[in-house]
Amino acid sequence: MGKRLFITEKPSVAASFAGILGLQIAKNDRGKGFAENNEIIVSWCFGHLVTMAYPDAYDSKYKEWKIEQLPIIPSEYKYTVIDERGIGKQFNVIKTLMCREDVEMIYACTDSGREGEYIFRLVYAQSGCNKPAKRVWISSQTEESIKRGIDEAKSINAYDLLAKAAYSRAKEDWLFGMNLSRMYTCQYGRILSNSLKESKSSVIPIGRVMTCVLGLVVDRELEIRNFVPQKHYGIKASFKSQDTGIEYAGRWQPKKSKGRKASEEEEQDKYIGREEAEETIERLTGKEAVIKKVEVKVKNEQPPLLFNLAELQSEANKKFKLPVEKTLEIAQSLYEKKLISYPRTDSRVLSTDVVGEIPKVLNGLYKNEEFKDYILRIKEQGELKVTKTTKRYVDNSKVTDHYAIIPTYVTARLSGMDTNAAKIYSLIVKRFLAVFYPAAQYNTVKVETNIDGETFVSNAKTLLSLGWKEVYEVSAKKDEEEITDSPIHKLVKNEKSEVLGFELEEKETKPPSRYTDGSLIITMEKAGKFIENEELREQIKTCGIGTSATRAGIIKKLREIGHISIHSKTQVVTPTLKGEAIVKLVRRTAKELLNPSLTASWEKGLSMIENGETTEAIFMEKLHGYITRSIEKVKNIRDNRNILNL
Repeated sequence: MGKRLFITEKPSVAASFAGILGLQIAKNDRGKGFAENNEIIVSWCFGHLVTMAYPDAYDSKYKEWKIEQLPIIPSEYKYTVIDERGIGKQFNVIKTLMCREDVEMIYACTDSGREGEYIFRLVYAQSGCNKPAKRVWISSQTEESIKRGIDEAKSINAYDLLAKAAYSRAKEDWLFGMNLSRMYTCQYGRILSNSLKESKSSVIPIGRVMTCVLGLVVDRELEIRNFVPQKHYGIKASFKSQDTGIEYAGRWQPKKSKGRKASEEEEQDKYIGREEAEETIERLTGKEAVIKKVEVKVKNEQPPLLFNLAELQSEANKKFKLPVEKTLEIAQSLYEKKLISYPRTDSRVLSTDVVGEIPKVLNGLYKNEEFKDYILRIKEQGELKVTKTTKRYVDNSKVTDHYAIIPTYVTARLSGMDTNAAKIYSLIVKRFLAVFYPAAQYNTVKVETNIDGETFVSNAKTLLSLGWKEVYEVSAKKDEEEITDSPIHKLVKNEKSEVLGFELEEKETKPPSRYTDGSLIITMEKAGKFIENEELREQIKTCGIGTSATRAGIIKKLREIGHISIHSKTQVVTPTLKGEAIVKLVRRTAKELLNPSLTASWEKGLSMIENGETTEAIFMEKLHGYITRSIEKVKNIRDNRNILNL
């Protein structure tokens, strides 16, 4: 009987698989790149071992960048082993193992997602191997999950659509980068360097996702820079109720226009001027005040949804000022240590098949002193609040490749973690535990006081029950309501009030905030909000700019190539002068490259390949056409002398 060969994405994951399969990886095994016994062999990649070849692999003439050679669109794409120390050696190890006569079955154990599929498929194809292979698809690195993944492994052919989407994504990025980067560098590199007073001609890297994200950052910066503050005024009145003797304050609420929906200009006009405010105060002075409404309600605030990667990165950025790239690195490490489920997920809910494991997860967390009391409180409440029918948190239709990020049943030693890893792990655990708690309850009061037909509103909000907030502290948001400590719930409808005085309030409109790398990640995820066409917005609402696996890397690359800066303490993102110039250049030549809807629609196309809704051939035909048109469009721009005007 032949041997089974298991290929993982990283050496650390290989150790987990080997242990479960009854094999220990010794020091000398690491040196030779694999371990084996009489039945199995375990080897590993170092992430990507194979990549797409550069244009000069197709023809040596492409070593020089020339406009007349563009576009470069291969009829068949070439791949090569990455030229880095140790990579070639490990590839040859895996190739030899795959081709060994005693190897009967190969198991793909790379990360369960588009990129992990691509990593294995490239090695499998480049090795020339045609032996049968199975795909191990898991959502956590626990012993139970790995065993089940191996037992239930399907033929790799079952994942062919995912592989086609992965290949198409790589070809798409190659075509954008190799063609448009060369086009812009040849056409505008010297112009850009002269404008920036740089000695060397600038290389202008253009990417399908990268350039679009840079455009978002630059547009926000220009919006802030060009913002003109507008002063506007409000009126605050002080009252004393005649019967109950309660003193309270209310804010004037101008009357809304009836009938049709207000236009954007009319919305801006809702800010009243000083003259109107002063005239209103003068008209109301000395008039009688009557309480027209006392509305007391109990409001429930449900626990937040579970984390996907973007939300985790955003929350860690807000709470701990951690860069999104660092949060991903920590989450991946926690996953490889079997402590959390697969982190590169876009889902914020669970699938029905994982609900049965929840009691085991809670029991594992109970053994950790930091979470023990929270688990006891959940047990005191009786039946679990999350079951297969709890649609808010369990919904197969909203689960993509993987369910939301949750802890596993493996008990963590927080004392053995570094500070940031402990913070991220605790954040994930508490977000998970919060969903088993009842809603937080607030007593809200709204009072409307009338003076000569004008309404003044007073609000109060009192926390009645912490509920899930016993566990999880939400990042603070600015409360738009004016909250008072006065016991206004005791006021009585139709009760008269004495007007103690009016206060003219001067306010000023504020520009939008700059992105942090955390809020930029969320903006990339929710690219659909930029799309005006409702039908297109609905089509791509599940596809943002980039993917959960790539967004942090895009931001990192923009920083490394000097197109954006990220403040080390605040994590605020600003464009560099070069970044602004490149966006200006692209806007004047091929502005669609900056359009989030276009970028997201390409991502939608990849999802359609994965779901069998379109074919790789149709997608590539459209892509080739787009690249050709874009190159011709930029080529045909004749007068480039003053294109930057910096």
